[in-house]
Amino acid sequence: MGVVRKQSIYSSIYIFIGFAIGAANTLLLYTKYLDLDQYGLTGIFRDVSVLFSMMATFGTNNALLKFFPLYQARLGREKNDLPFLVLSVGVIGCIFITAGFLLFKDLIVLKFSEKSPLFAHYFLLSIPLTISLLMMLQMEGFSYMLKRTAAGNLIKDIGFRLVQTIAILLYIFHIIDIDTFFLIFSFMYVPSVIAMVILITYKDGIKLNFRISSLTKKIYRKIISFSLFHFSGVMISVLPFALNGILIAGISDKGLSDVGVYTIAIFMVTMLDIPLRGMRGIGSATYSEAFLHNDIDKVARMQKGASLSLLIVGFALFGLIFPNMENIIYFSKGKDFHPAINIFLIVGTAKLIELSMGMNDTLLTLSKYWKTDFFIATFIVVISIPTNIIFIKWNPLLGAAFGQAIMLLMFCLLRTAAIYKYFKIQPYTSKTPLVMLIGTLATIITVCLPNLENPFADIFLKGLVFIILYAVPVIYFNISKEINDLFLLIKKRILRK
Repeated sequence: MGVVRKQSIYSSIYIFIGFAIGAANTLLLYTKYLDLDQYGLTGIFRDVSVLFSMMATFGTNNALLKFFPLYQARLGREKNDLPFLVLSVGVIGCIFITAGFLLFKDLIVLKFSEKSPLFAHYFLLSIPLTISLLMMLQMEGFSYMLKRTAAGNLIKDIGFRLVQTIAILLYIFHIIDIDTFFLIFSFMYVPSVIAMVILITYKDGIKLNFRISSLTKKIYRKIISFSLFHFSGVMISVLPFALNGILIAGISDKGLSDVGVYTIAIFMVTMLDIPLRGMRGIGSATYSEAFLHNDIDKVARMQKGASLSLLIVGFALFGLIFPNMENIIYFSKGKDFHPAINIFLIVGTAKLIELSMGMNDTLLTLSKYWKTDFFIATFIVVISIPTNIIFIKWNPLLGAAFGQAIMLLMFCLLRTAAIYKYFKIQPYTSKTPLVMLIGTLATIITVCLPNLENPFADIFLKGLVFIILYAVPVIYFNISKEINDLFLLIKKRILRK
């Protein structure tokens, strides 16, 4: 089993376990025991932390992915000063972000105090959450380059969710109050950061070299240019999606209550990202090495294989989630989450199309045409922010969903077009339409099944029917060699037992 495939499988399993814990937190605990605006606050906290942690990196995480193989090849572990430089920029970013939060605190409180007073009250808790997430992102980048992706995903995706579980259980049993709950929530990444530091430093891992190397002196202008372009590009690409929750909180008359509904729908959509996140870590290192040796044929093979595998697994998750969206009402203790169904359908469909296009963002970012990604992102953000504001004013929830779906599709199409122009690589194979046909038919049939009175029985029945309708033809027609090999491996191990 190849390194990429093995690491991707293990990573996907760990990420899926993390999402399963997250789903239990969300469906069984958060939506039941928190008020809708309190749950919405957890969503807006995440949006703020993602946006500003990305800002605080100044694009150096992408520079790490791009230049780390070169540094290792030229300098080796002992003299590689790139990790020290990346961490130093992160520290500077933390200082700027903290100062900015404190400086604009009164303005933010004034803006949100009317429609989202909880966010205004707890705003400063965004600082530790943002800083710890920034540290996590940096540690994750190091784990990618060391090809310790699976262990990194185990720590990252399970660690903070266990902290969330502990916090909400302590609140449910009245051991802590809501203020302490949000305080713990704001530090939820800290245990994972500590574990990640251990992971990337043990056994010939990352070593900090404080002396500036001759290689850095030679190519520092290129690194700075790359980082700043990607700082702008990442900010531009993250901004339209991270801003939706913030815009809803500031525009919608229901404030954080609508953010809560939108958050649960987007949480379900992010579950479709499980295969992509599992593949992206080890794929980033492999793409980077392939471009370093100008092995475009290898890049093309990886892109087509990634496209088919991501679509198959993504459609499987979509078909298991969408027919069961009604059942979230059972777990929500009377709260109205019905709008989340349409939000998931709109954004989830766009996410499936994105998965079908493979790892086009990673491919373009790590190639010599990385500036193109910046210009694509700039174009998208110029039209996205005013578009999202118009859509959200029209309908806070459906408008945000349509805005996010449109931006996601435009990103995918423009990136895929650029990759084809530069490398003559396109992600699709002759089997792609067959996957889409099987997945669509299986999902429609499952949705049309009558609802059972018991939600657990309903989830089980619909899940079983979809798996039979979808998995059997996918395996029978041998659509993906990687999927079939994995099935045979699992079957062999089960029979051996």
